[in-house]
Amino acid sequence: MADVICPDEVIIVRYVHALTDDQRALLEQTLKADTAFRARARAHSLLLSDQGTPIKDIAKTYHVDRDTVSSWLTNWEHHGAQSLHDKPRRGRPSKLTPDEQALAQQYIKEEPRALKRVVECFATKTAKRISIASLKRLAKKARLRWKRGRKSVKAVPLKSPCAYRL
Repeated sequence: MADVICPDEVIIVRYVHALTDDQRALLEQTLKADTAFRARARAHSLLLSDQGTPIKDIAKTYHVDRDTVSSWLTNWEHHGAQSLHDKPRRGRPSKLTPDEQALAQQYIKEEPRALKRVVECFATKTAKRISIASLKRLAKKARLRWKRGRKSVKAVPLKSPCAYRL
């Protein structure tokens, strides 16, 4: 059944404040050239809102909640162009101190092909367990590289006796 709007109901529709020519040019440039998908989505949603598209329709377009689109509009009004891009965020803090990281890198240099042994040595020395994946990230951070050894050695084919001529 279609939504029926009673004449008594008031529908509050919120749009972005009217954009200036400079703001519209900035948003269009961001939409066309920015590498960040979220910045492009925010710029496009602001342009759509300026054209009169309701928040509900913009939310459907980008598969986000209408409150998200509303916060995009609010952030644009308060912070301008800075609101288009995400602020840098930190990940989980490292379990290891810089000295422990250096120790782990030293163990990796000593035994690059035996990371399980490195985990055990590191655990006995520092009483901290780290994963092999963490060791690989530390090695990559220290610009250490190694290649995985082959599991089977291919035999070099011998020439047939017919190939030898006396």
